[in-house]
Amino acid sequence: MSSAFEKGPTATVVAGPGDSVLKVYPVPLDRETRSALAREQALLSAIEPFPAILPVLEVGTLTDGRTSLRMPRCDRSLATMTGPLPVDETLRVGQAVARALAAAHTAGVVHGSVTPRNVLFLPSGEPVLADFGVTLRQRFRRDPLYELEFTAPETVRDQTMDERADRYGLGAVLHFMLTGEPPHRTVVGEQPAARLHRVLAEPVPPITRSDVPGELVTLVGELLAAEPGRRPEDALSRLRGASSGLPFDLPAEPVLVLEPARPPRPRRGSGLVAGILAGAGVIAAVSWFLATKDDDVVTPGPIAIDLSPPADHGTYVELSWTSNAELDYAVVMAEEGRAEPQVLMARRSDRFRVEVRPGLRYCFQVQGKGPRGTYESGFQPLRGAVCTR
Repeated sequence: MSSAFEKGPTATVVAGPGDSVLKVYPVPLDRETRSALAREQALLSAIEPFPAILPVLEVGTLTDGRTSLRMPRCDRSLATMTGPLPVDETLRVGQAVARALAAAHTAGVVHGSVTPRNVLFLPSGEPVLADFGVTLRQRFRRDPLYELEFTAPETVRDQTMDERADRYGLGAVLHFMLTGEPPHRTVVGEQPAARLHRVLAEPVPPITRSDVPGELVTLVGELLAAEPGRRPEDALSRLRGASSGLPFDLPAEPVLVLEPARPPRPRRGSGLVAGILAGAGVIAAVSWFLATKDDDVVTPGPIAIDLSPPADHGTYVELSWTSNAELDYAVVMAEEGRAEPQVLMARRSDRFRVEVRPGLRYCFQVQGKGPRGTYESGFQPLRGAVCTR
């Protein structure tokens, strides 16, 4: 990010004022995207202390209408570092990435693309994780083959971006630092179909370096599990445990000197909010359509979404629905024991496959967005869950 011009898969990074850069997106953002982006940035800005997250200092608009994000300048990314790194440096950087993810997940923000290119280093040498949030990733879809070897299988298959996919990204970053290679090897000249099949079907090879602690090898393997539910949630504490006795001192909570600017508060609106009762706990559903005007929301109305009962296959369910209009869809899934529901983008499809954990109860709802407003289906339970408003 220190260069004056750098073109990424969806945006271009150019030099900004002072010690900052501008990440410029190719077209102006629609109102829903800007509101969702503002919400993400507000949640991130509220995290204190600011733990190894590169802040967005300003969300701006260029004279031609394009949206820009102003961020502190960084000297390099992890992707530019060649060869395996020492174990102590791997743990130092890995703990920073894990701490950033843990704080963001607690605040309700998913990163969406944890790769070495998004692990940056400030001029001070402090590692930070950049480019948080799924809003712009969903608005500007990148080539699915881009950084395929670092991407969680479920993200490759259906663009799922959630906390579990972020944990896979952490494992991919650790694997890269310890081996100098992505979790899946790069094959020069390989055809796209063969490359996709190999990444989705072949297991990640284990790390064989003799100087890597066994507990770290085990953690990386678990984070890179093909089954999202097997990826551990305690990566940060386990990384700290693996660093015991190694010759470096990492502060528990490093704080960036640069203070992020608070983004403007989105306009108050009435997005769709549903309460889902699964077992004994009430889970507040997150609205997919944020900050819509009151007169944009059409519920009830002539447009309907009919969600069929889920087809339970043990480790996944198949959902299908019908509607009398063409809408962009999202699936809301509430899981028993989980504090927040997941919102999965289905776009124009009327079918969706969702991975679930055996034995747990779930509630599902489909929300749809059309030119006149937003709509929602009724709830469908799985395994005896009770779903209600």
